[in-house]
Amino acid sequence: MSDRTYPADPTDAALRLFVRWFGGHYARAVRVVDRAPSEFGLRGHLSVGRQWNLAFAVVNTLASESTVAYEAARTAIETRLDAGGKSLAVWVPRGAPLPTDEPDLSQLIAAIETAKDVNGRKEARLPVSLYFRRTSNTGSVVTILGGLAASWAQFTNRVPGSFQLNSSDLYRLPANEEERDELAERIVVAAQQPDIDEGVVIPAEDAWSINDLEDGGSCVIGSPRPESDEQSAALRRNLRTLLRQAAPALTEKVDAKALIVVGAATYADEEKLSWALRGMDPALYAGYDIIAVVADGVVKLLLKPGPSTLPWDQQMPAR
Repeated sequence: MSDRTYPADPTDAALRLFVRWFGGHYARAVRVVDRAPSEFGLRGHLSVGRQWNLAFAVVNTLASESTVAYEAARTAIETRLDAGGKSLAVWVPRGAPLPTDEPDLSQLIAAIETAKDVNGRKEARLPVSLYFRRTSNTGSVVTILGGLAASWAQFTNRVPGSFQLNSSDLYRLPANEEERDELAERIVVAAQQPDIDEGVVIPAEDAWSINDLEDGGSCVIGSPRPESDEQSAALRRNLRTLLRQAAPALTEKVDAKALIVVGAATYADEEKLSWALRGMDPALYAGYDIIAVVADGVVKLLLKPGPSTLPWDQQMPAR
């Protein structure tokens, strides 16, 4: 790891995940021929099936959102993981803070190293506390602040009165629906307790997504900016600028071209990158044959050519 620089470049992790997806999807040998950093992220070429040339541009939407303190925190975590021989992509929920001091740093490293397998990824579980209290004996509703805010409706008509739930320390729920339902039931049960007017603490777990990169060191990927209308507007502006910077690569004479966009998201199915791309001038990305978004440890295809469209995907002639 002597040639490693910190903090790690998220575009490198995104490229590795894309190459893994690409090889599995097309059942072809895929190799990175060359790559070079650029003002928008990373550019280079892949060899496909040892005979075709795919040019790629990996666009990094995270750099403009970061801070010196956040980059220092990424460095602290990555160096610890590398020292332990790990090669992981750690996807931090948007807006979640990163520890730099002890014992919080060691607790995060331990959670990452003991992450559970979930649907082809892993989830690091971080213990957090929810703060719950009744504010009125009338009604049957829970007002929620933080990561459970979108779940308020499931408590309506299930609790005796009006309540406040502070889940500010919870950024991402586990993928397992049974675990989510179990947490909801514990909140409903807590609402029945005699000391609820004074407030109770409900233990929960924050679940961060992780990919095994297999080699080449670890990378922490995230943004200190929480979701907001202002952040979404800034993302669109930044993405337009990055796509314009990547445009010269479209003039290359190659077999195909791929655009890979990496960014922060709390959940893969709620990422805003695809939405931002669809909402801008298609001329900015019309020259690409494949467009992929990488967020929350998932490679999502925004533009996927149909069967037999690309040269390495042609049907074999009948014999």
